[in-house]
Amino acid sequence: MSFLPLETILSGERVALRAPRASDAKRLVEIRSRSRHFLAPWVSLPSADEFEIEPTRAQLLQERQWFRGDRHYKFVMTDGPNGEIIGRVSLSQVFRGVFQNAYLGYWIDVEHQGRGFTTEGVRLALGAAFGPLGLHRVQAAILPDNEASLAVASKVGLRLEGRAERYLQIAGVWRDHLIFAITAEEWTGRERRLR
Repeated sequence: MSFLPLETILSGERVALRAPRASDAKRLVEIRSRSRHFLAPWVSLPSADEFEIEPTRAQLLQERQWFRGDRHYKFVMTDGPNGEIIGRVSLSQVFRGVFQNAYLGYWIDVEHQGRGFTTEGVRLALGAAFGPLGLHRVQAAILPDNEASLAVASKVGLRLEGRAERYLQIAGVWRDHLIFAITAEEWTGRERRLR
């Protein structure tokens, strides 16, 4: 049983987050293809399947199962609640029990970058993480030279915890990452101050 129903739409001022649909495959392939070189320095090497509609559709159906099963919440980020997809925000590898943790990830279409959409989408995801999902901690791993992602982390209140050497394989190379996190207590305090 999911703590966040598949039908949920998390709406902000300019963007919204929702569960993926099989019908999103064409748009996601289009965005990933257009943004391929823009995203290449920051993400793992894409499989050829990421640029084909049928495998992408199958992946989206799997993501819907994970969403229902409270395992991964891989949202699509849209331009408003009924607009086109402009990126993704995810709360992955949800751990329950004594950990109550998820891993945060995000990316945006090259045509929409630099306008604050990602920051807003990440805030919506964190609100869900510490609201209906009842998580205690969310963490993110960011490459030290990824200035755009570091800026998002700072704007939403993620705290630097340290450096993990050779943490993830990016573009075929094991790269160091900076580890950031935020807890429910920090989020609640930050949200109160921003009101």
